[in-house]
Amino acid sequence: MKKILFITILINSLFGITQNDIYNFYKNRDYKNTCLKGIWILNQFKHDDKYQSIVALSCVKVDMLNTAIRITKTMIHTPIGRHNASYISSLFLIKKLLLQLVYDNIDISNLSLPKSEHPLSVIFENISHHNFSKVNNTFIIEAKNKKYILEPTKQNKFIIKIYQNNKLISKHIYW
Repeated sequence: MKKILFITILINSLFGITQNDIYNFYKNRDYKNTCLKGIWILNQFKHDDKYQSIVALSCVKVDMLNTAIRITKTMIHTPIGRHNASYISSLFLIKKLLLQLVYDNIDISNLSLPKSEHPLSVIFENISHHNFSKVNNTFIIEAKNKKYILEPTKQNKFIIKIYQNNKLISKHIYW
């Protein structure tokens, strides 16, 4: 514990990152810095669900679910902290289930999970309700005026490409 505290203090003194810096990154929608730099000083705010939530949700926005899920373990002090932890946990579970779907061909049609606007959730919901087409091992979903393409990679990952009006608007990689 003393080593962690020492490392945290050392990082803060070297990089000068403060909680206000993290809030400013978040307010400016700089989610990558909110996530990456926010985790540097996370240990100082382990009882602050608001701070942990903005860091974890920022990690979700930049497709760093593995980092976000680690933060949720201590988001237990307030209703909003627990809510955000549950949301992130459900996305993490969906990611794992989609990996199994793509690589192990598991059936997810009998599963129901909380819905959200996150691409993982949209894809999971449509596949679990058989609203997709499949070409080879690529899943194609048309939902909410967008086309979602879920395809495996050779490195046990999958890529989600989202198109609107036949134009690629975002790309997400998960493992």
